[in-house]
Amino acid sequence: MQNNDRPDDEEDGDISDDPRLSAIDRDLASVSKRNDNLLLVILLMLVPLAFVYERSGFKGVWLDAAFLGLLFGTIGYLIFRVARQKQRVAARYGLVCRMCGEKPKAHMVLSAAMTQHCARCGSKLRG
Repeated sequence: MQNNDRPDDEEDGDISDDPRLSAIDRDLASVSKRNDNLLLVILLMLVPLAFVYERSGFKGVWLDAAFLGLLFGTIGYLIFRVARQKQRVAARYGLVCRMCGEKPKAHMVLSAAMTQHCARCGSKLRG
C-alpha cells in the first residue's frame, strides 16, 4: 500500500540529499541574488534621479524617452546577464553536451543536473 501523504517529488529524493545538486542550486541562487541586489541598487539610484528630473526645468519628450530607455535597457541587460551567468554555472559543472554542444537554458540548469541528459539530443552529460 502506498502512502499518499507525501508528494511524488520526495520519492526521488531531495536536492539536499545530493551534495553536487546542492552546490549547483547554491550557485544558481547566488547568481540570482547578486543580480537582484544589483537591480535594487540601480533602481535606488534612478529614483532620486527621476525625482530631480521631474522638478527640473529640463523636461522634454526626448529626455523622457531616454530615461525610460535607460530603465528598460537596464532591466533587459540584467535579465540577459542572469541567463548568461547561469549557463556559466552549467558549464562549470559539466552540463554542456559533448555531442551537440547544447548548454541548458537558465531555467533548466538544475533539471539537466538531475537528469544528466541533454535536453536537445538526449545524450548523457559528463557531469
